[in-house]
Amino acid sequence: MPHRRRRGRTAVRGGRIPVSVADVDWFGPGRPQAVDKVLQRTFGGDHTPYEWLARAVAGSAKLVLDLSCGASGLGGRLGAPGRTVITVDETLGCLEPADDSRPLVQADPSHLPFADNAFDAVVTSLGLGLTEDRMQFLAEVSRVLRPGGVFAGLTPSLRPMNMEDLRVASQLGAYLRASPHLAGTVEFRAKTMLAAVGLTKMEDARGRHHFEVRNRADAEILVGGLRQAGDRARASSAIDFLTSRAENAPVRVPLPMRRIVAIK
Repeated sequence: MPHRRRRGRTAVRGGRIPVSVADVDWFGPGRPQAVDKVLQRTFGGDHTPYEWLARAVAGSAKLVLDLSCGASGLGGRLGAPGRTVITVDETLGCLEPADDSRPLVQADPSHLPFADNAFDAVVTSLGLGLTEDRMQFLAEVSRVLRPGGVFAGLTPSLRPMNMEDLRVASQLGAYLRASPHLAGTVEFRAKTMLAAVGLTKMEDARGRHHFEVRNRADAEILVGGLRQAGDRARASSAIDFLTSRAENAPVRVPLPMRRIVAIK
């Protein structure tokens, strides 16, 4: 199934090809797993955003591409009998799975090394919000999806929030000097962009999710994954604020998420 190599560097881990990533600037202020650590502990009811995203993939999908997989937090949720999940990320440092049986490919998500119409489903927990060229990213998704295949993507959102959510977000935002949300673009016109590459939007849903801060360690994990946490002084102030608030009671920090589902 790996097709002719397109532009960009490709490495496959299974027969692992060492590649230097010393020149890579991580998207998070800490290490590549910063956002994944937050998503693993963010809940909307009884599910994480990863589980919400994985539910969009039908049980009949036998070949699934986890695109821009980050630290592979989604991968374990995609497993099903008779299914193969291939995980792809641009930086080798992100490809540190808990299960080495999953095929791992280092490749540019905008120039994938796979044949046309290869996958039953393509999912991305980070790619839609982080890619610099969303149209090219979606064009590649459409190319490698088979007719009738499903694409599902997750991005940060600014809504929904109730009054308490707004109050906490406003207080935290005052320290960060920006609205607190996970790394990635929060708003774009999904229907128009999907249609331009031959995909039909089936769902554009938003859900309330929260990260609970009980102590300083929790606050450091959360702030480490926020888009606005690159300024060390502001990040430190935000951590101090959350730690102080958590001494009285756990702080539920709102992290609304958006799930986009489309069919080819």
